[in-house]
Amino acid sequence: MNFNWGTGIALFFSAFAISMVGMVMASRKHLPNMVQKNYYDLDLNYQDRLEKKQNTAALKVLPHVEYDDTIQMIRVIFPKDMKVERGTAKFYRSSTNDDEFTAGIENIFVLEVPAQHLTKGWWHIDLDWEAGGKKYYQENTFLIN
Repeated sequence: MNFNWGTGIALFFSAFAISMVGMVMASRKHLPNMVQKNYYDLDLNYQDRLEKKQNTAALKVLPHVEYDDTIQMIRVIFPKDMKVERGTAKFYRSSTNDDEFTAGIENIFVLEVPAQHLTKGWWHIDLDWEAGGKKYYQENTFLIN
């Protein structure tokens, strides 16, 4: 078989075109959803969130999130010396923006959220709270089996 440079160029461009069509077909299977619906507002208030994160980093004991598989409960445990006056806990999944909800935080040390209705997989929780006249913000992830 005679294989010259013209045949090589034709084969290369044909393979390139076929791979591009394959990539377009594969990319059409994924929805172009954003992780958060209000990403523009979050970007505008970045400095405020940064100051809240710095306040959180200065804490001796950070709040932590745990999932209890036996009773299907999510617990957010705040430091014992901190009285949370008010705030929110926003739960969402990065794979879809359909699974999103917010729980209020007010005068508690432990926030418990039932997880029976939640989809299995990785979840994000954004804690935004106020205690002692200071504002705090923390992002966590947890897995529901």
